[in-house]
Amino acid sequence: MLKLRKMQQEKEAAAAAAAAAKSEAAAPAEGTTTTGETSTSGSAPGGYVLKKTNSKELLSVRKSKSKENVMSLRTNTNRKKEKTKAVELRVHKDVAEIDNIPGCEVDFPDPNNLMVFFVNVTPSDGLYTGATFKFQVTIPPSYPYDPPKVECQTLVYHPNIDWEGHVCLNILRADWMPVLNLGSVLFGLVTLFLEPNPDDPLNKEAAQLMIDRPSEFESNVKRTLQGGYFMSRQFPKLK
Repeated sequence: MLKLRKMQQEKEAAAAAAAAAKSEAAAPAEGTTTTGETSTSGSAPGGYVLKKTNSKELLSVRKSKSKENVMSLRTNTNRKKEKTKAVELRVHKDVAEIDNIPGCEVDFPDPNNLMVFFVNVTPSDGLYTGATFKFQVTIPPSYPYDPPKVECQTLVYHPNIDWEGHVCLNILRADWMPVLNLGSVLFGLVTLFLEPNPDDPLNKEAAQLMIDRPSEFESNVKRTLQGGYFMSRQFPKLK
Protein backbone atom coordinates (compact mmCIF):
# COMPACT_ATOMS: atom_id res chain seq x y z
CA MET A 1 0.00 0.00 0.00
CA LEU A 2 2.78 2.43 0.94
CA LYS A 3 4.61 1.47 -2.23
CA LEU A 4 1.60 2.30 -4.42
CA ARG A 5 1.12 5.68 -2.68
CA LYS A 6 4.80 6.55 -3.21
CA MET A 7 4.57 5.67 -6.91
CA GLN A 8 1.45 7.88 -7.26
CA GLN A 9 3.22 10.86 -5.60
CA GLU A 10 6.23 10.50 -7.91
CA LYS A 11 3.92 10.43 -10.95
CA GLU A 12 2.10 13.61 -9.82
CA ALA A 13 5.41 15.42 -9.17
CA ALA A 14 6.67 14.50 -12.66
CA ALA A 15 3.43 15.77 -14.25
CA ALA A 16 3.68 19.08 -12.34
CA ALA A 17 7.31 19.57 -13.40
CA ALA A 18 6.41 18.93 -17.07
CA ALA A 19 3.54 21.44 -16.92
CA ALA A 20 5.81 24.12 -15.40
CA ALA A 21 8.45 23.59 -18.10
CA LYS A 22 5.82 23.87 -20.83
CA SER A 23 4.46 27.14 -19.36
CA GLU A 24 7.93 28.73 -19.24
CA ALA A 25 8.61 27.80 -22.86
CA ALA A 26 5.33 29.39 -24.07
CA ALA A 27 5.82 32.78 -22.25
CA PRO A 28 7.71 35.61 -24.20
CA ALA A 29 10.98 36.89 -22.82
CA GLU A 30 10.87 40.05 -20.66
CA GLY A 31 11.35 43.38 -22.56
CA THR A 32 10.31 41.96 -25.95
CA THR A 33 7.24 42.34 -28.18
CA THR A 34 5.77 39.65 -30.40
CA THR A 35 4.73 40.71 -33.90
CA GLY A 36 3.40 39.01 -36.99
CA GLU A 37 6.48 39.67 -39.12
CA THR A 38 8.66 37.03 -40.77
CA SER A 39 11.34 35.30 -38.69
CA THR A 40 13.43 32.17 -38.79
CA SER A 41 12.76 31.40 -35.11
CA GLY A 42 9.74 29.18 -35.76
CA SER A 43 6.12 29.16 -36.87
CA ALA A 44 2.96 29.84 -34.85
CA PRO A 45 -0.37 28.03 -35.35
CA GLY A 46 -2.32 29.21 -38.42
CA GLY A 47 0.77 29.73 -40.56
CA TYR A 48 1.88 33.04 -38.95
CA VAL A 49 5.57 33.50 -38.23
CA LEU A 50 6.47 35.17 -34.95
CA LYS A 51 9.26 37.67 -34.46
CA LYS A 52 10.42 39.09 -31.14
CA THR A 53 11.30 42.78 -31.54
CA ASN A 54 13.38 44.39 -28.83
CA SER A 55 11.91 47.58 -27.28
CA LYS A 56 15.10 49.47 -28.20
CA GLU A 57 14.55 48.56 -31.83
CA LEU A 58 10.97 49.89 -31.68
CA LEU A 59 12.21 53.16 -30.19
CA SER A 60 14.79 53.46 -32.97
CA VAL A 61 12.12 52.93 -35.64
CA ARG A 62 9.88 55.57 -34.08
CA LYS A 63 12.72 58.09 -33.95
CA SER A 64 13.55 57.40 -37.59
CA LYS A 65 9.97 57.96 -38.73
CA SER A 66 9.69 61.13 -36.65
CA LYS A 67 12.88 62.45 -38.25
CA GLU A 68 11.52 61.69 -41.74
CA ASN A 69 8.29 63.62 -40.98
CA VAL A 70 10.24 66.65 -39.74
CA MET A 71 12.48 66.63 -42.81
CA SER A 72 9.43 66.40 -45.11
CA LEU A 73 7.79 69.36 -43.36
CA ARG A 74 10.98 71.43 -43.64
CA THR A 75 11.30 70.60 -47.34
CA ASN A 76 7.71 71.72 -48.08
CA THR A 77 8.20 74.92 -46.07
CA ASN A 78 11.43 75.73 -47.90
CA ARG A 79 9.74 75.21 -51.27
CA LYS A 80 6.95 77.64 -50.33
CA LYS A 81 9.51 80.23 -49.20
CA GLU A 82 11.47 79.86 -52.45
CA LYS A 83 8.27 80.25 -54.50
CA THR A 84 7.24 83.36 -52.54
CA LYS A 85 10.71 84.85 -52.96
CA ALA A 86 10.62 84.24 -56.73
CA VAL A 87 7.25 86.04 -57.03
CA GLU A 88 8.51 89.00 -55.00
CA LEU A 89 11.63 89.28 -57.15
CA ARG A 90 9.50 89.32 -60.29
CA VAL A 91 7.22 92.03 -58.81
CA HIS A 92 10.26 94.13 -57.84
CA LYS A 93 11.50 93.84 -61.42
CA ASP A 94 8.11 94.82 -62.86
CA VAL A 95 7.78 97.83 -60.56
CA ALA A 96 11.28 99.03 -61.46
CA GLU A 97 10.43 98.78 -65.17
CA ILE A 98 7.11 100.66 -65.01
CA ASP A 99 7.35 103.58 -67.38
CA ASN A 100 5.69 106.91 -66.76
CA ILE A 101 2.21 106.18 -68.12
CA PRO A 102 0.21 109.41 -68.65
CA GLY A 103 -2.87 109.51 -66.45
CA CYS A 104 -1.70 106.67 -64.20
CA GLU A 105 -0.38 106.96 -60.64
CA VAL A 106 0.77 103.99 -58.53
CA ASP A 107 0.56 103.99 -54.73
CA PHE A 108 2.18 101.41 -52.42
CA PRO A 109 0.64 101.90 -48.93
CA ASP A 110 3.11 99.42 -47.44
CA PRO A 111 6.63 99.69 -48.95
CA ASN A 112 7.44 96.26 -47.52
CA ASN A 113 4.54 94.62 -49.33
CA LEU A 114 4.51 95.02 -53.10
CA MET A 115 1.90 92.28 -53.51
CA VAL A 116 -0.98 94.71 -52.89
CA PHE A 117 -1.05 98.27 -54.22
CA PHE A 118 -3.38 100.92 -55.65
CA VAL A 119 -3.59 102.60 -59.02
CA ASN A 120 -5.28 105.95 -59.69
CA VAL A 121 -6.29 106.39 -63.31
CA THR A 122 -7.15 109.89 -64.59
CA PRO A 123 -7.97 109.79 -68.32
CA SER A 124 -6.76 112.73 -70.38
CA ASP A 125 -9.19 112.15 -73.22
CA GLY A 126 -12.59 110.66 -73.97
CA LEU A 127 -15.87 110.61 -72.01
CA TYR A 128 -14.16 110.11 -68.65
CA THR A 129 -11.64 112.96 -69.02
CA GLY A 130 -10.61 114.59 -65.74
CA ALA A 131 -12.21 112.04 -63.41
CA THR A 132 -10.02 109.83 -61.21
CA PHE A 133 -10.76 106.14 -60.67
CA LYS A 134 -9.08 104.06 -57.97
CA PHE A 135 -8.13 100.42 -58.50
CA GLN A 136 -6.71 97.83 -56.11
CA VAL A 137 -4.20 95.40 -57.60
CA THR A 138 -3.43 92.12 -55.82
CA ILE A 139 -0.60 89.87 -56.98
CA PRO A 140 -1.36 86.12 -56.61
CA PRO A 141 1.29 83.62 -55.41
CA SER A 142 1.18 82.05 -58.88
CA TYR A 143 2.24 85.28 -60.65
CA PRO A 144 3.36 85.66 -63.45
CA TYR A 145 1.70 82.45 -64.60
CA ASP A 146 -1.64 83.89 -63.47
CA PRO A 147 -2.65 87.54 -63.90
CA PRO A 148 -3.04 90.06 -61.07
CA LYS A 149 -6.48 90.55 -59.58
CA VAL A 150 -7.79 94.06 -60.29
CA GLU A 151 -10.80 95.66 -58.63
CA CYS A 152 -12.23 99.11 -59.26
CA GLN A 153 -13.02 100.83 -55.95
CA THR A 154 -14.77 103.80 -57.56
CA LEU A 155 -18.40 103.39 -58.62
CA VAL A 156 -18.51 104.10 -62.34
CA TYR A 157 -20.93 103.77 -65.25
CA HIS A 158 -18.81 101.82 -67.73
CA PRO A 159 -19.55 98.88 -70.07
CA ASN A 160 -16.46 96.96 -68.93
CA ILE A 161 -16.81 97.50 -65.15
CA ASP A 162 -19.77 96.19 -63.17
CA TRP A 163 -21.35 97.68 -60.05
CA GLU A 164 -19.21 95.44 -57.79
CA GLY A 165 -15.97 96.74 -59.29
CA HIS A 166 -15.04 93.69 -61.38
CA VAL A 167 -13.01 94.65 -64.42
CA CYS A 168 -13.34 93.09 -67.86
CA LEU A 169 -9.94 93.46 -69.51
CA ASN A 170 -8.69 90.85 -71.97
CA ILE A 171 -5.16 90.65 -70.55
CA LEU A 172 -6.57 89.96 -67.08
CA ARG A 173 -8.27 86.84 -68.41
CA ALA A 174 -7.74 84.63 -71.48
CA ASP A 175 -5.10 86.84 -73.13
CA TRP A 176 -2.78 86.88 -70.13
CA MET A 177 0.74 85.52 -70.71
CA PRO A 178 3.72 85.28 -68.32
CA VAL A 179 5.72 87.63 -70.58
CA LEU A 180 3.29 90.44 -69.75
CA ASN A 181 3.99 92.57 -66.68
CA LEU A 182 2.43 95.12 -64.35
CA GLY A 183 3.13 97.88 -66.84
CA SER A 184 0.92 96.06 -69.35
CA VAL A 185 -1.89 95.94 -66.79
CA LEU A 186 -1.63 99.67 -66.00
CA PHE A 187 -1.62 100.59 -69.67
CA GLY A 188 -4.70 98.39 -70.16
CA LEU A 189 -6.58 100.19 -67.37
CA VAL A 190 -5.90 103.59 -68.95
CA THR A 191 -7.00 102.31 -72.36
CA LEU A 192 -10.22 101.01 -70.81
CA PHE A 193 -11.39 104.61 -70.26
CA LEU A 194 -10.06 105.97 -73.54
CA GLU A 195 -11.71 103.21 -75.58
CA PRO A 196 -14.58 101.42 -73.76
CA ASN A 197 -15.39 98.07 -75.40
CA PRO A 198 -19.15 97.28 -75.62
CA ASP A 199 -18.43 93.95 -77.35
CA ASP A 200 -16.98 92.41 -74.17
CA PRO A 201 -19.14 93.85 -71.38
CA LEU A 202 -19.73 93.35 -67.70
CA ASN A 203 -22.36 96.10 -67.48
CA LYS A 204 -24.51 94.76 -70.32
CA GLU A 205 -27.12 97.50 -70.05
CA ALA A 206 -24.50 100.23 -70.50
CA ALA A 207 -22.84 98.31 -73.34
CA GLN A 208 -26.11 97.86 -75.23
CA LEU A 209 -26.98 101.52 -74.79
CA MET A 210 -23.53 102.48 -76.11
CA ILE A 211 -24.23 100.43 -79.26
CA ASP A 212 -27.88 101.37 -79.82
CA ARG A 213 -28.02 104.97 -78.58
CA PRO A 214 -24.48 106.38 -78.18
CA SER A 215 -25.65 109.90 -77.35
CA GLU A 216 -27.83 108.63 -74.48
CA PHE A 217 -24.92 106.54 -73.20
CA GLU A 218 -22.68 109.61 -73.28
CA SER A 219 -25.30 111.59 -71.39
CA ASN A 220 -25.47 108.92 -68.69
CA VAL A 221 -21.68 108.93 -68.28
CA LYS A 222 -21.57 112.70 -67.86
CA ARG A 223 -24.46 112.64 -65.41
CA THR A 224 -22.89 109.94 -63.19
CA LEU A 225 -19.54 111.74 -63.15
CA GLN A 226 -21.30 114.80 -61.70
CA GLY A 227 -22.31 112.69 -58.70
CA GLY A 228 -25.70 112.14 -57.13
CA TYR A 229 -28.40 109.51 -57.15
CA PHE A 230 -28.90 107.86 -60.52
CA MET A 231 -30.05 104.39 -61.65
CA SER A 232 -30.79 103.44 -58.01
CA ARG A 233 -27.18 104.14 -57.00
CA GLN A 234 -25.31 106.95 -55.29
CA PHE A 235 -22.41 108.03 -57.52
CA PRO A 236 -19.46 110.05 -56.17
CA LYS A 237 -18.77 113.46 -57.65
CA LEU A 238 -15.68 112.99 -59.86
CA LYS A 239 -15.79 116.19 -61.97
